[in-house]
Amino acid sequence: MQRARRPGAGDADERVEVPAAMAGTQAKTLAAALLARREVERTRRTVMPGLAGLAIGPGERVAIAGEPGVWRVAEASVEQMAPRLTLVPVTPPQAPATRADSGQVMAAPDLTIGRTLLHAVELPPLDDVALAAPRLAVIASGSGAGWRRAALLISADDGASWQAAGATAAPAVMGRVIDPPGAGPSTLFDAGASLVVELAHRDMELADADDRRLDGGANLALVGDELLQFGHAAPVGEGRWRLSRLLRGRRGTEGAIGTARAGDRFAVLEPDTVRLIDLPLASPGGRVTVMATGLGDDDGPALAEAAVTGASVVPPSPMDLRAEVTSGGGRLLRWRRRSRLGWRWLDGADAPLAEEAERYRVTLHLPDGGVREFETDTPAIDIGAVELSGGAVLARVRQRGTLGLSRFAEIWMGEDDV
Repeated sequence: MQRARRPGAGDADERVEVPAAMAGTQAKTLAAALLARREVERTRRTVMPGLAGLAIGPGERVAIAGEPGVWRVAEASVEQMAPRLTLVPVTPPQAPATRADSGQVMAAPDLTIGRTLLHAVELPPLDDVALAAPRLAVIASGSGAGWRRAALLISADDGASWQAAGATAAPAVMGRVIDPPGAGPSTLFDAGASLVVELAHRDMELADADDRRLDGGANLALVGDELLQFGHAAPVGEGRWRLSRLLRGRRGTEGAIGTARAGDRFAVLEPDTVRLIDLPLASPGGRVTVMATGLGDDDGPALAEAAVTGASVVPPSPMDLRAEVTSGGGRLLRWRRRSRLGWRWLDGADAPLAEEAERYRVTLHLPDGGVREFETDTPAIDIGAVELSGGAVLARVRQRGTLGLSRFAEIWMGEDDV
């Protein structure tokens, strides 16, 4: 677009669309000519040429006796057999503009969209906000770099009915596991393990994160069912990356350490790439199916199924479970509670409870196949010697949350504690 302006007071804007392709200098010259024409045509003359004027129509050029220059007929009319012509001066030729910039075309790259890649999983909260209902995390991307978003539908009855669930979040960096990390600790850096992943397309990249960024939650990834963080990411070719300096079992997912297999899902989790969908309170124990349809899904929509276990709303399992021998031959079980909101480990303050009350369920699996259950509101319980008289006993401890029971921590007691 090119503009032409005139000096002086007054203000009026006029936009003229010209269906033509031209250089910037030509467009500016045309704009200046149109402005000059508007200025000149502010001078008008009305003449009554007699019957001879019947042969003169708009657009023709005429001369006026006693007036300099050439005039153009702007309007022609006849009233009572008397022709009337409205004339305007002909604009002199406009000198070419001396300078004009044609601008730059900021065209979007022509990238392949590809098919939609979709993961759905119930995750522990990725922030420190207590949820009042289960929540599903949907992570999506495309097999091509041009993929942007897809429309979502969700079903809780195996596809018998579907409900609209908006659209996916921004494209995530995702792919599949090539070489899983195996077992490892969840308490310290797992310096001895690494994993190799293959990303969905070559335009996806991973980056390192120092300890400060890791402490802030950077490079959090879903590997199978485990949440882990990686400090180092090195490309190894063919769209594959080796991830090392791992922090395993993040957000209470230590139970999934060592369960990942080749071909399992891999996705980097960031706030703007995870679409969160609230589920009904009665959802735990069921399954949810998610359907995503994008522009490149000519062969059909992407589907993902997720089991709703309550992982997003129940507390993590107790930790540091230990059994101390008592004077009567029994065992004093002790443990430490954890909180679904207490992942920052603030100095000088205990983790917030995040539940209506502190309660635990202790289950004893006896050698004869019997089961005994106890409830306690403190992170300790005394198990009498009579409970251990028949042999080794497996004790499992769960925290009772507002919306469900946590996963269990377990320990063997008796028979010299196995």
